[in-house]
Amino acid sequence: MLREHRERQKKLLPLFSPELRPTRMAFAKGLWDIFLVFTVVFWISISFLYGAGYDTMRHIKDATLIFRNFDDSPAATNLSSMIITAFEDPAVPLLKDYTGSSRYDSVSAIKDAVWKGDAWGAIIVNNGFGTNLDRALTEGAVYNATSAVTLVTEESRHYFKVMMVNKAATGALTGLEGAFAEQTFARLLSADGASVTSVIDQANAEALITPFSFATDNVAPYHFDMSMYILSVTLSLCMVVGSFIPSNMWKSIEEPFFKQVRVTQVIALRAFINIIWAIFICVQATGIVFAFHGPSWSPSVGDFFAIFAIFLLNTLAFTFFIDCMQNWVHPRFLLGGYFTTLFVNIAAAMFGAELNNHFFRICYAMPFHSSGLMLRTLLTDGSYNKLDFAITINILWSVFWWLVSSFLIARKARLVRDGKIMMSNVPPPPGHAQPAEATATAEKEPESPATQISSSESEFLSSSTTPSASETDISTHMAGTRARKSSEMSDIEIEDA
Repeated sequence: MLREHRERQKKLLPLFSPELRPTRMAFAKGLWDIFLVFTVVFWISISFLYGAGYDTMRHIKDATLIFRNFDDSPAATNLSSMIITAFEDPAVPLLKDYTGSSRYDSVSAIKDAVWKGDAWGAIIVNNGFGTNLDRALTEGAVYNATSAVTLVTEESRHYFKVMMVNKAATGALTGLEGAFAEQTFARLLSADGASVTSVIDQANAEALITPFSFATDNVAPYHFDMSMYILSVTLSLCMVVGSFIPSNMWKSIEEPFFKQVRVTQVIALRAFINIIWAIFICVQATGIVFAFHGPSWSPSVGDFFAIFAIFLLNTLAFTFFIDCMQNWVHPRFLLGGYFTTLFVNIAAAMFGAELNNHFFRICYAMPFHSSGLMLRTLLTDGSYNKLDFAITINILWSVFWWLVSSFLIARKARLVRDGKIMMSNVPPPPGHAQPAEATATAEKEPESPATQISSSESEFLSSSTTPSASETDISTHMAGTRARKSSEMSDIEIEDA
């Protein structure tokens, strides 16, 4: 046995033998192709992720805040002037003054506008501010500085961008508190017979130190204890499991269907499998969300089906897109396409589209972005309702890529039936097995060298499951196989001699 092993080893070629040069070159070319593809994939994916979230403060003026002064007192007029001037800074949101306008003429109208998404927020100088402040400064009356101004906010638009806008607005208002206190104290000293001692003695100390502050009113609180980042990961999981698994499973069984079943039925079967699998995955994902929803949200049965529908639409949009890639892209490059698709959509879900660089507002067309909009609307009791837009985007994605996928499946079936491409790791179709006599004869009769070469070539051809396989790779592999077989035949002749 050891002798036979040594004899077999002698027939094997060293890795760097001249006969294996075509094989080595084919292998090196494949590695080079993968290197180039993933270099491009990494630059596109990471650049999109960084670009979508990079320095959105440059576009902070695209965020609009409503301003309205409901108090006619001199103190309120002075404060309004200071606020408007402060928001001329390029590092804070755009402030639109509606004081004296017929639009947004009540506090409820302003809050409703913010809730609907007509503005990112609002700053309101409350009615009675001047009167209450004068009483506190001259009579020592009880005074609450936070009743002077209200900052109206919401959380449904986009958690990351809303947080940034609110932080800028809060910083601008906080920066005015000291300046307004100095002006108020100077105004009191300018009165006839006033002195520092008399002003301090008669004024409410809190009103003198902080004559104005603000309170925040969140009109669309986020009723969920888990972050939207976690829900974005859940969307990613549904996408990966719900789209990649059925597509890869189908690749291992599709040849018998291509050769024996009508194309229309194959397309319908594949769509049915995708939908059933997506439903199975999304039901479980929705159940997990409900299991960990936390005490701040009391979901109903309607909420369950709404979240399930959002997950399902998102998953189907990617399922049919991945189907297109499976039937169009060379297997060597599929992983790069998956990676790019996932990263671009995660960037859209994490950073949104508003306040981005104008190029990266392409995120509006991404299913993850639309799904995030729908989830935030649902979890904030209907605030920033863009359901029509979001549902339309995801349905268009699903229908468009299903139509393209159907065309590619029909094309692939035609190529398989014509023998122009061969599938790998697939058993013979039922009813096409070789007769027993032919099998026995094949076992008894040794293969000729030419048959062995042909068989090796067929194996290599079958490794490419798409018509985009490189002809250079095939010819190079054939040349290497013939060289190896020729060397083996020479060794046999020497042994016979």
